Amino acid sequence: MSTENVPARIEVTLASLVELAIECWRLERWLAAQGQEAATAQARHVARRLGKFLDERELHVLDLTGQQYAPGLAVEVLDALESADVPEGLELIDETIAPVVMWRGVVVKHGQVVISRRAG
Repeated sequence: MSTENVPARIEVTLASLVELAIECWRLERWLAAQGQEAATAQARHVARRLGKFLDERELHVLDLTGQQYAPGLAVEVLDALESADVPEGLELIDETIAPVVMWRGVVVKHGQVVISRRAG
């Protein structure tokens, strides 16, 4: 196979890079949940390389799990759970389903979250 006609550069849409960032985040979350024994060195290496690739292109993901929810955050609330563990008057992000994706400090894709609020 000849590489003479293969360009040195290709254009990739920002939307494609956003999807790559989300999948990289999912891979990192999955690896973290597997523990050190199950997460092979090769898989961790791939996740680090993907993260570096995205960082070099100034794409960053924000996992908001555990943070306080406030209207106006760049997220879509998919569900709201009631919990006696949440302080009165607060809403906490219980789970990030999809992260917020930012490029050069600008939100390019809203996240999706599940929040928890005080029961009753």
